Amino acid sequence: MDKAEQMVPVFNYGILGPLIVRRGETEIPVAGVRDRTVLARLLLSPGEAVSKDQLIDALYGDSPRKTASTQIHGAVKRLRYLLGTASIQTNTDGYLLVTAPDSVDAKVFEQLVAQARAALRSGRSDDADRALRRALELWRGPALAGFDGDVFVTEAHRWEELRLAAVEENIEVQFELGRYTEVIPELHLLTAAHPMRERFAGQLMLALYRAQRTSEALRTYADLRNRLVNEMGVDPSPDLQHLYEQILRQDSALQQAPVAAFTPQQLPAGLPSMIGRDAELKQAVMALTPQQRRHLPVVVIVGNGGVGKTTVALEVAHLVTTDYPDGQLFANLGGAGPRPARPHDVLGRFLRALGVSGPATPSDIEERSVLFRSLTARKRLLIVLDDASDAQQIAPLLPGSAGCAVIVSSRAGASQFHGATLIPLQPFEPDDARALLAQNAGTDRMAAEPKAVDEIIQACLGLPLALAIVGSRLAARPAWPIGKVAARLGVRQRILSELREVEPVLEWAYGTLEADTRTLLRRIGLLGHRTVSAWTAAALADMPLPAAEERLDQLSEAGFLTPAGASGYEGPAYTCHDLVLALAHNRAMKEDPPQERASALERFFGALLSMSDAAYVAVRGGHWGVVRGSAIRWQPPERWLDRLPPGWAPVWLESQPTRFAAAAQQAAELGQAEYCWELALALFPLLEAGGHFEVWRTITDCALQAARQAGDVRGEAVMLYSQGHRAIIRHDRDEARQLLERSAELFHGLDDAAGEGLAVSDLAAINRAGGDLQGAEKMYTRAVALLARAGDCGGEAGAVHGIAKIYLDRHADATARVYLEKARLLAHTAGNLGLEAQILHTMAVLDAQAGDPDTAETGFRNALRITRSLDHHVGTAFILVDLGDLEIRRGRRHDGFLNLLEGCELAQIAGDRRTEAKARCALAAEYVKSGEMTLAAADYTVARTLYHALGDDAGAARAREGLAGLARAMP
Repeated sequence: MDKAEQMVPVFNYGILGPLIVRRGETEIPVAGVRDRTVLARLLLSPGEAVSKDQLIDALYGDSPRKTASTQIHGAVKRLRYLLGTASIQTNTDGYLLVTAPDSVDAKVFEQLVAQARAALRSGRSDDADRALRRALELWRGPALAGFDGDVFVTEAHRWEELRLAAVEENIEVQFELGRYTEVIPELHLLTAAHPMRERFAGQLMLALYRAQRTSEALRTYADLRNRLVNEMGVDPSPDLQHLYEQILRQDSALQQAPVAAFTPQQLPAGLPSMIGRDAELKQAVMALTPQQRRHLPVVVIVGNGGVGKTTVALEVAHLVTTDYPDGQLFANLGGAGPRPARPHDVLGRFLRALGVSGPATPSDIEERSVLFRSLTARKRLLIVLDDASDAQQIAPLLPGSAGCAVIVSSRAGASQFHGATLIPLQPFEPDDARALLAQNAGTDRMAAEPKAVDEIIQACLGLPLALAIVGSRLAARPAWPIGKVAARLGVRQRILSELREVEPVLEWAYGTLEADTRTLLRRIGLLGHRTVSAWTAAALADMPLPAAEERLDQLSEAGFLTPAGASGYEGPAYTCHDLVLALAHNRAMKEDPPQERASALERFFGALLSMSDAAYVAVRGGHWGVVRGSAIRWQPPERWLDRLPPGWAPVWLESQPTRFAAAAQQAAELGQAEYCWELALALFPLLEAGGHFEVWRTITDCALQAARQAGDVRGEAVMLYSQGHRAIIRHDRDEARQLLERSAELFHGLDDAAGEGLAVSDLAAINRAGGDLQGAEKMYTRAVALLARAGDCGGEAGAVHGIAKIYLDRHADATARVYLEKARLLAHTAGNLGLEAQILHTMAVLDAQAGDPDTAETGFRNALRITRSLDHHVGTAFILVDLGDLEIRRGRRHDGFLNLLEGCELAQIAGDRRTEAKARCALAAEYVKSGEMTLAAADYTVARTLYHALGDDAGAARAREGLAGLARAMP
C-alpha cells in the first residue's frame, strides 16, 4: 500500500458537547444519524477495537433491524470516505478508530485532570489551577449532546460526574490559593444549578465564613437542610452538620490546621513520592477524617502479597497524622508468616508506649485489652496494624474510643472485617507501573526502550513489590539495557529466580488454597497457557463445569487468576500470569506423577477437539471435506455443546489459532502424533477463510514432523493435503502440486477414498488454473467418484463445482449451469454454507456474462450475505471485487468504488494476493477517471508486484499497461 494511502489525516474530535470533527481550523460536517452514531461510539474507545455488536447496540439498542450489520458496514464505508481510508481499521475484534489520544477532547480532559492531581500531590497549587481551568474550558455543553442511546446516556452521565468532580477540585485549589472571595459568585451559581449537591453547599459555607460572612454561611446550610427535609425527608450528611457546628462555634480549625503533638510516634517512614492509588487514598482519608461519629473508624486495606498494602497503609497514616495529635502506634502482625504475632505481646508493647511500666502491665490478654481501651478512651490516637492474619488477631488491639482510628493491612478475605471501610488493592495499571519504574531507572532511560518497559510491567504482574525489585536492579546496573532485564524476565523458567523475593508471597497464597483448587492451579501451570476457560479447567481436572467454575472463582479471589470478561462459549475465562504459571508448573512437577500430568493434557487436547468438531459441523453442516482421526474427545457431563447459540462457531474459531498451535506443539512433545495432526486440522475452516497463513504453515509443519516420526502415514497424508490446500489459496501452484500428489499417493495406498478424493479435487483445481482444462475435468470426475463412494457430499459438491467452472471457461454456459445446480444441491444437502456461497458467486458471474446484470447482482449479494455471516475474509473479498466491478459498469461508481476498497482491504488482511491485485487494478482505473493519477500509479505498481510474485504474466502485463497509459496521459 502506498505511504500516502496509509497516512491517517490529523483530525480533532469533540464529544464534550455536540459531536464535532475538525481538521485544523476547519469543521468537517458528519451527515446522517447512523454515521454520527457510529463515529460517536468509536470515539468512546479511541484506539481500541469496537465490535460490530457494540455498534449495532449503540445504533438500535434492544431493537436491531435485520439490516443492522449492513447499515454498520455502510456507515463505516462513508466515514472512511470522509476521514480517509486508513482512519478506521478492521481487525478480528471489530473496528478501530486510528487517532492519537490527545485528539479527543474527553481524553485531553482526563489527562489535564490527572496532571492537576499530580501537581496537588507535589504541592504545586498554581499548576493544578492552570490544568483544571484548561480542562474545564474544553466543555461546550452536555457531553454527547444529541445522542440518546443507552450507552451514550450512561457515558454522558459519567462524564458529567467527572466534570462536576473537577469543578469541586478546582474550588478546593482556589481555597489552597486563598481565593475565598473570588469563588463565592461561582459557588452561588453551582449551588443553584445543583441544589442537592452537598459538597458545593459546604464549599460555599466555608468560603463565606472565611470571607467574614458568617450569617450567609449559616443561611446556606439552613436553605439546604430545608430542601433536603422537604423534598427527600433526610438531613444533611454528618460532614456538613459538623461543618455547620464548627461555624456556629467559630472553630479555629476552619482557619488553620491544628498544631500536632506526636507522642508516641511509631510510624515507619513512608515513600518520598507515592505512586498511584489516588482513589484508594482518598477513600481511606475520608473514612479517617474526624467528624461527629459514634463508632471507631477502621480502614482495612486488603489485597494479595506484593500489591503494596503496607505502602498504602503508611501513606494514609502520614496523611492523617495531624488529625490524631495524641500519637501513632504501629505493629507488624506477621500474618503472612509461619508465626503471626500474638495480640498479647503486641498489647504489651502498646501499653509501654503509652507510659505503662513493666510491673503495671497485666499478664492476662483480656486485662491488657481493657487497660488499653481505658488509656485511649479520651485520646485521638492512630493505630496502624500491618499484615494482619485475620479479624480475630486484631480484635483485642482495637481501642474503644470513636476519637481514635485504626488502619489495618491484610491478605485475609475482606468478608470477615465487618463494619470496616474496606479498600481492596489491585496490581498497578501500566501508567502507575511506569512511574514506579521511573523512580529508579529514570525517565530518559525508559523512554529509549518503551517496548522493553512494557514487557517488564507485564512480567511483574503489575505488582509494586516486583516492580520495585526490578527498578532497584536497574538502578544498581546503570549500564544494563532495559531490554536485557526484560529478556531475563521473559523466560518463564527463570522468572521465579529473577523475582525470588516474590516467590514466598506466591507460595504462601498457594498454601492457603483448598486441595482441589491447588490441583487445578497445578494443571493450569502444566498447560502453560495464559488464558484458561471453564471448559479447559474442567478438562484438565476432569470435573463438571460448575465445579470448575467454582474453583476458578476461588483462584481469582486468591489473586492467581484475573477475570477476562463476560462468559464466553467455553464458560467464564480468566488470565494467568507467567509468574503464576511458573510457580504452578514447578508445583506440578514436584507434586504430580508423570501419568497424571500426561492424562490431564490429553483431556485438554480432547476438549479442544470436541469444540472444534462442533464448530466444524456448525460452519460446514457436517464433517464434509475433511479427514478425521480417532483421537479420544473429552466432554463434561453437561450437554454444553448443545446449548451454544447460533453463530458461535466462526467467532470461536477466529480466537483459536495461537491456542491450537501451542496445543499441537505440546501434543508433539508428548509423542501424541494423532492428537497433534487432528489439532492442526481442526482449524481448517478458519484457515481456509484466510488471514492466518503463517499459523497454518507452522502448525502443519509441526504435525507433519510428528506424524512422520510416529510412522503415522494417514496423519502424514492429511497434513500434506492441508499444506497443499494452503498453497493453492496462496497461488503457489508448483508447491501445491508436489504436496497434493504425495498426499493422494499416500491416501490411495491406505484405500482412503475420502482423503484421496479431496487431494485429487485440489489437483484438478491446479490443472484448471494452469489452463489444462481437459486434464482438470478428468481429475475432477475421478474426485467426484471417490468422494461419492466415501459419502462425502460436501467434498463431492466442491468437485462438481470445479467441473462447472471448466465449462464456464469453455463458454459452454448451458452445461456449466447444469453442473452448478447439481453442485448447489449437494452443498445445500451437506449444509456447507461457505461452499454454497462460492457456487452462488460462480452463478452470478455466469449471469453477468450472459447479459443479465440484475440477476447477477442479486446472486453476488446473496453470496456476500453468507460469507459475511461466516466472517470468511477470502470469500467476502472475492465477491466484493466482482460486485464493485459490476456496480461501476452499471453506473453506480460511488458504491462500486467503496466495495472495491473494502474488498482490497479484506484481501490484504487475508493474504489473498490475487484478489488484492485484481482489486487494485480496478481501483486504479477509477482513480484515473477521477484525475487522482498519483493514487492510480501507486495501485497499479502494487498490483504489478503482486502479479509478478504470483507468476501471472497476463496480470502483470495489464498492470504495466495501466502504468504506461498514465505515463502517456501525464504532461
